[in-house]
Amino acid sequence: MELKNKLKELRTARNMTQEAVAEQLGVSSQTVSKWERGLLSPDIALLPKIALLFKCSIDSLFDMELVWSIEHRKEFGEKIHALHAKKDWEGVYQAWICEIELNPDHYGNYAGVMLHVYRKKLYDKDRVEKMISLAEHAEKCCMDDDKRNEIYRIMLQLCSESKDPAIKEKGKYYYKKLPSLRHSREVYAKFVMEGEEYLAQIKRNLIYEIDGAECCVRQLITEDMSSEEKLFYYKRAAALYEAVLDGKYAGFYDPPLLYDYASIAKIYVQLGQTDTAEEYINRIVDMLEKHMIESEKENTSPLLYSTTLRNAFSPEELCQDFLQYIVSAPELEIFKDKISALKNRYEEYFFQKRGEANEN
Repeated sequence: MELKNKLKELRTARNMTQEAVAEQLGVSSQTVSKWERGLLSPDIALLPKIALLFKCSIDSLFDMELVWSIEHRKEFGEKIHALHAKKDWEGVYQAWICEIELNPDHYGNYAGVMLHVYRKKLYDKDRVEKMISLAEHAEKCCMDDDKRNEIYRIMLQLCSESKDPAIKEKGKYYYKKLPSLRHSREVYAKFVMEGEEYLAQIKRNLIYEIDGAECCVRQLITEDMSSEEKLFYYKRAAALYEAVLDGKYAGFYDPPLLYDYASIAKIYVQLGQTDTAEEYINRIVDMLEKHMIESEKENTSPLLYSTTLRNAFSPEELCQDFLQYIVSAPELEIFKDKISALKNRYEEYFFQKRGEANEN
């Protein structure tokens, strides 16, 4: 998009008149008009002020994000995968930060590095403060509500892990920034949408609710509960996902259910009911076998695959983490051979898939 069109698009998106833009930048409205007609280009010294006014980067004014092509994103993904394979968590962190510095308008990358810091427990103060600074920038400049709320969701969890009272307080701040369940705008979609757009939103609502409900049910489980009580809640949590999966391939949505099944299996082992525990281990095997059969990936739940809640990590990465978790769980030692064999097959599949992607 040419600069003249970009300036007009940014102005109209914010319901600003040419006069209002001119006043903010200290130029005449005639000058702004000439910019938008392509008769004049903004002075280079004004570019930072224009970017600040429209809450964007200077690069985006010139559509420099087009430079960050599909090839660039592919190369970055391969770099992240390679660092994950080496368990170089500091390298992964630095790669995300470099990508953000190169392309500060891609707010999905912000969520990516924040989730990495949270999942790998990289909680040193300097790093957490860096995440807070990124979140503050996104709060001011990101115009995408979903991406901004995803950043808030991760940051409230990350900050709550800190032992610094000021940072913990930030967690409460991000919690309050999220739309409440009771007043969430999504439930009023029928007033502003219709047709396919409305149906897609209803499906997204369903997945948001199920994902949240499954998480809430698990959080009801406490250490002082009896094994029977824990089983009750884990099974109820699993049932929420089972209702929409219907035994089909779930990909990114498998991990919550897989962890529920693993927890149920561990409790049955503790109760001495190894046959029942093995039933849940077999469910895990069956679910992950679907990942390694390309034809199964077409057999998805139409409800579940109407949306994607998160996309910072691939299904393969999440499932690899899960397999590492259960293969080292002492309660599941009696199934270690079966789990290890599955883990080895899955890793072989994962590396083969990545190799094919690199060739393409």
